[in-house]
Amino acid sequence: MTASEQETKTMTDGNPAVDPDSASFAHALEAHQALSGMLFAALKMRARQRRLDAGRVPLTIIGGFLGSGKTTVLSNLLASPHGCQLVVLVNDFGAINIDAELVESQTDDMINLKNGCACCAVSSDLTNALIEVVDREDLPDAIVLEASGIADPHGIAQTALSNPGVQLDGCLTVVDAETLQRHAEDPVTRRLFRNQIAAADIVLLSKTDLVDEATRTAAQAWLAAEFPEKRVIESVRGNVPPDILLGIESSRDIDEIPLEPEDHAHDFASVSVTVEEPLDDSRLQDFFAALPETVLRAKGFLNLARSPDRRTVFQRVGQRWLMSEGDAWGDVAPMTRLVFIGPKGTLDKAELTHGLRACEAGQGSSAPTAPDQSNGDIRCQSGHF
Repeated sequence: MTASEQETKTMTDGNPAVDPDSASFAHALEAHQALSGMLFAALKMRARQRRLDAGRVPLTIIGGFLGSGKTTVLSNLLASPHGCQLVVLVNDFGAINIDAELVESQTDDMINLKNGCACCAVSSDLTNALIEVVDREDLPDAIVLEASGIADPHGIAQTALSNPGVQLDGCLTVVDAETLQRHAEDPVTRRLFRNQIAAADIVLLSKTDLVDEATRTAAQAWLAAEFPEKRVIESVRGNVPPDILLGIESSRDIDEIPLEPEDHAHDFASVSVTVEEPLDDSRLQDFFAALPETVLRAKGFLNLARSPDRRTVFQRVGQRWLMSEGDAWGDVAPMTRLVFIGPKGTLDKAELTHGLRACEAGQGSSAPTAPDQSNGDIRCQSGHF
């Protein structure tokens, strides 16, 4: 049981009047978790005598909204010859941490923070992870944390900096040029989207190769008008020089960052679906093409009948999705595992599960449909995520 799960159990055990599914309980739990994470760090660090002469470990936070390209940035960093000993923390919003599994093969030192935001719901897990790192005999050169797509980097920084062995090197917020205008204007996403940018030392405008010149120029103009003090760099396929990502050297006071009030964790929900039988490729593509626009992000691993020896990686952001060949299954039993993320109340797990099971290779010839037909033009293309 994780620290966050234990907190939920503690607040509900022995109190039949508490409804763990109520909105008021969710608000109280989030506040409790965020505060306890910082308090726990202070108490635990006091109880341990750390070698202070070893110095403080710099922390880089990679933030950004759902599907902006954070994992691609992190993967490129790990593949580059930077010469640094890094500890990688990956936080995902969902019971299945897809991003961690994609990163795991590239590093021997990764800590998985799953099923919540490191800024609130799993802040105690983040606290424990950082304590473990700074208590090591051989300290790393840096810690890199990939935040959940609905996390507030400001909240993560506050939790992390309650540990005296950690110093904030800086925050890089990844912004998808293709979806920027939509997220900036949507009432459900605008506050969190702007807060993520406000917390940044550097804004990385990603996927500029996937949009036309007018869209790229409009994205640059919006960032310049709304956040004129921010340094903005463009990126294709998440390429960021390691000396930028690991050398931000922020001098800002994290407590002075102006943020719009929000309860981000209560605006979004995730649904995880697992199917053990192999799936038919053509039926599955019909299912994905019919997903509603309310699915802001979907990702996972597919067990396709046409490719029994290797997993297929699925990524969906906005109106674009892609299936690409992944690693061999190895000792892992082949199965389809997907995470869908959208505004709270818009995802139906039973319908999504039924739609996926209708794609099983042994089913009839009629193509399945996903719940709530999409109004958009969803494209399966060779773009990147």
